[in-house]
Amino acid sequence: MSEKSFFDILFYTDRDAQCREVFYGDPDTEKIYSLLFNNWIHEKRHITSVLPISLKDTEGSFIWDGDSFLFKKLSGPKGGFYYLLLKEDYQIDLYRQTLNHLTQGVQIYDRNGYAVFFNQTSRKISQIPSSLDVQGKHLLDLFALDEEVSTTMTALRTQAPVINRVDHFRTSAGISILSANTAYPLKRGKQIIGAAAFEQTRDIVGACKESMIATEQALNGFKNNVPATRFSGYSFENVIGHGKALQEAVSIAKKIAPQTNSVLLVGETGTGKEIFAQSIHRSSKRSQKKFVALNCAAIPDSLIESMLFGTQKGSFTGSENRPGFFEEAQGGTLFLDELNSMSLSMQSKILRALQENSFRRVGGQKDISMDVRIISSCNKDPFQCIADNQLRKDLFYRLSTVMIELPPLSMHMEDLEELIQYHLSATAYQYVHNVTALDNQVMDLFKSYSWPGNVRELFHVLDYAQNLADGDTITLEHLPSYLLKEQKSIKKAPGVSYTPEASLDWENCSLQSLMDDYENKVILKALEHFGYNITQTAQALGLRRQSLQYRIHKYGIHI
Repeated sequence: MSEKSFFDILFYTDRDAQCREVFYGDPDTEKIYSLLFNNWIHEKRHITSVLPISLKDTEGSFIWDGDSFLFKKLSGPKGGFYYLLLKEDYQIDLYRQTLNHLTQGVQIYDRNGYAVFFNQTSRKISQIPSSLDVQGKHLLDLFALDEEVSTTMTALRTQAPVINRVDHFRTSAGISILSANTAYPLKRGKQIIGAAAFEQTRDIVGACKESMIATEQALNGFKNNVPATRFSGYSFENVIGHGKALQEAVSIAKKIAPQTNSVLLVGETGTGKEIFAQSIHRSSKRSQKKFVALNCAAIPDSLIESMLFGTQKGSFTGSENRPGFFEEAQGGTLFLDELNSMSLSMQSKILRALQENSFRRVGGQKDISMDVRIISSCNKDPFQCIADNQLRKDLFYRLSTVMIELPPLSMHMEDLEELIQYHLSATAYQYVHNVTALDNQVMDLFKSYSWPGNVRELFHVLDYAQNLADGDTITLEHLPSYLLKEQKSIKKAPGVSYTPEASLDWENCSLQSLMDDYENKVILKALEHFGYNITQTAQALGLRRQSLQYRIHKYGIHI
């Protein structure tokens, strides 16, 4: 293993603070960032426009792209500067947290028997409070035992492992412990530097035994439970639910799939836009060609152009002849996810390519004709995006030949139980415990929760619970803490009140029909209050414009 350089990234900027060269002290960092940083060099980007630092600072730290960096600024040739960037090292925290997840006790000592680290299980066995710092305390001061029979001290003295020695001893606080202990000497070359001890009590062994039996059964049955074929892409069969709003979207998608029209999918994050996009592609005449997807929100704008159009060798430092997504999707489908997150300047370049049915690679001189069906998506109301200058109107009309609105989960809650059972069944083979049911309290919470992350959030919550469940039923203790704290917020429109009439036929009505009736009356009152202005009414009710339009259509309200 080679020694680590004193920097991970080094930028050289000219006297105007423009990026001119970049060097790497770490090959892994180069693999991750080289394409982006080479673009910065090519564009001579100003250092403060790409990194959250000030020209006045000569050293400090900052967070960029989710990583924490230390930096130092040094004078360079020709009036320029060197910026040395070093990623903060989290290895010690990683090791510490990993050891704390082990079910057996772990103790680490230096070569003289002084404590370096006890994991949480070891502290629990010895009833050592978290407030007590054991580091630097000698083993014989922490435990009342004979040095000659101590597992750890023996390993240090003999420089050889001591395996599964059973002993009964007391802590310095007088707590009696019966445990099986194993200790290994730790060496650097031939020199001993410490020892690691592992301890197991009767309770730990019993819990491990039960866990191992369940794990063995799961492993033995894995081949019988795993799906016969691995996932190869979405189709309309992956759209789960029979609610009216969802099925209307499916019906439209199936009808237009065989055509060549561009399609705009509108829906909140997590409503299944990629499932619909892939399903439309797989049901089209282009299904034998590639489906290529680009998440416009996840890619820096400086990279999107080269990813879409490709690059020509020699156009900038480090560039190669590389086809872009338009070329990869030739004859097939290109999915532009969250189009409204793309800059307007990039949108104009895409519009031109669509108008001309051709494009050029970045740095290229040759026009390349294209035959690509475009499916795009917005996670916001596209008309509002146009009004907010987030989406070009001309590009919207070119890409929205067919617009399909995907309902949020809160608008098809009748599908909730079907979605839950589908996901539990589809993922059961991945877990030791076959989770098949939800506790009644969990189901009540799920039904009252608004699910702002929609179906994706629901599946993530189920995954979280399956990872924690130690039986076949998900209970409240298995849910993420934020979900337990959330309370459904019910907003009322100004001046609206409604009480079910005493003459209601309670024998022949359902809660859903009562709620629909109430919602219908609230929307009517709110529309009247705001002079049937859709935008103002939606804002007052705390709804998205398209959600309000859906409800107007659902209840047959005439405006």
